Amino acid sequence: MAKGQRVSRIKSFFALLGVVSIFVIYGMVTGWNPLPGFAAWLRQATATQLSNPRPPWTVRAGDQPHSAVVLDSAIVVTADGSVEARDPRTGDLMWRKRDSWAGVAGDSQPVVIVGRTTDSGFDVFDAKSGVRLWWDDGHDGVWPYTNMVLVMHCDGGCHLIADDPVTGHPRWTAPFPTAGATLRGFARPFAALVPPTSSYTGALDAVPSPPPALIGMSAGGTVHVISTANGHDVQQFASGPAARVVVAGGVALVSSAARHGQDCVSTIAARDARTGAPLWQRVGYDPRTTSGGCEQERDPSGGGDTVLVADPSGRDTLLDVARGGVVYQAPKGERVIATDGQVALVRSADGKLLRVIELDSGHQLYTRPVTASALIGLSPDLVLVADPAGDKPHIVALERITGSAHLDLSSSATVLGIGENTMVINIGRSLGPVTLTAPA
Repeated sequence: MAKGQRVSRIKSFFALLGVVSIFVIYGMVTGWNPLPGFAAWLRQATATQLSNPRPPWTVRAGDQPHSAVVLDSAIVVTADGSVEARDPRTGDLMWRKRDSWAGVAGDSQPVVIVGRTTDSGFDVFDAKSGVRLWWDDGHDGVWPYTNMVLVMHCDGGCHLIADDPVTGHPRWTAPFPTAGATLRGFARPFAALVPPTSSYTGALDAVPSPPPALIGMSAGGTVHVISTANGHDVQQFASGPAARVVVAGGVALVSSAARHGQDCVSTIAARDARTGAPLWQRVGYDPRTTSGGCEQERDPSGGGDTVLVADPSGRDTLLDVARGGVVYQAPKGERVIATDGQVALVRSADGKLLRVIELDSGHQLYTRPVTASALIGLSPDLVLVADPAGDKPHIVALERITGSAHLDLSSSATVLGIGENTMVINIGRSLGPVTLTAPA
C-alpha cells in the first residue's frame, strides 16, 4: 500500500511539472508574462478593506505613510523612509524614491523635493514622471511653497535663497546671519504661530501653499522679519526666555510673563512687523507659551490672523493679531482645536460635541455630536471627522459653512490627504481614494 502511494505522488508531481512546462513554453513563444497579473492580485489580496463602500482601488505603500498630496497628475505619498507617486485612476506605482524627508512644492507643475539618505543634499523631481529636474548638494534647510522653494545655505556664512520650483533658478538670494543649529530638510526655525492641537495637521499641511508676505526666522536670539518678495531683512526683534516673538499677518506678536508674588502673569503684545511700532497689549491673557513658570518655552498657537490665548478666567479666546480685539471666546471648559482665522472648531468639555464657529460674525454655524475618541481636522473647504476606534467607525467630510456632508463612510480608516474632489484614507500601509460629492 505504501509503495502504491509513493508511485501516485510521483505521477502527480510529473503531471504538475508537465502543466507548468506548458505555461513556460507558451510564455516563451508568445511573450506572455503572468507575473504582473499575479503581483496585482497579490497586492489586492493583502490590502486592507478601507471602507464600505470600497474605494475604487486599494494599495499598500512601500513604508508607513504619514501624508498624501492629491494632484491632478499623481497622488504623492510621503512615508517613513520613502516617497512614492501613484496613478490617481488606478493606484499603480508611477515611481518611488528612498528618502530621509520629502515634500511637494509648485502649483501648475508640481514637484517633489526628496532629501537624500546621505548626509547632505536633495533632489527635485517632476511629480508625475519622476524625472529629476534639479538638485542641491548642500546641507540645507528647505521650505516648499507654490511659487518658490526657500533654501537656507550655510557654508561658512548663510544665505537664504528663493528657488524656482521647476527650474531651480534663484529668484533672489539674501545674506543671513548664522542660523545656529544645523539645518537639514524641513527644519523649522520659523518664528510663527503653530496650529492648535487637532488631528490631521501634518497631512493637511503637506499641501503647498503661497508664502506669507513676511516670515520670521530665528537666529542667535533674534527674530529676523524677512520679505518673501525679495529676501530683505525688514526688521529685527530680540527673542528668548523672557520674551517670545513670532510673526503672523504682518504683525510681530510678543509673549512674556512677569512674576507677581507666587504667580506669573502673562502678557501678549503686538508690534508692526515692518516698523516695530507698538500696536496693542493685553495683560493677563496667556498664550500658553510656558510650562507653569515665567520662561517662554514655545511659540503661541493660532491660525490665519488670529492667536489663541486663555483669557484671565481661563477660557479659550481668539484675538485678532492686528488689533488685539476678541474675535471669539469659547464657553468655559471648551477648547478651540482648529482655526484658520475664518472658522474655528470648538470641542465641548466632555469631547462629545463639536461647534463650528464663523469668526467674522462670532455666530455658531452648526454643531455635531462626536465621540470623545473622534479625530477632527479643518481643511480650506471641509470639516473632517473620523472615528476609527468608535462603536460605529466612520469618516465624515462636512461643508464647513453649512455642515452638509460631502462624504459619509463606514470606515476604520483615518485621513491621509485631501484634494479638490478626492480624499485619501488609510489603515496602516493600506491606502486608497474616496470621492467627495456635492451635498444633496
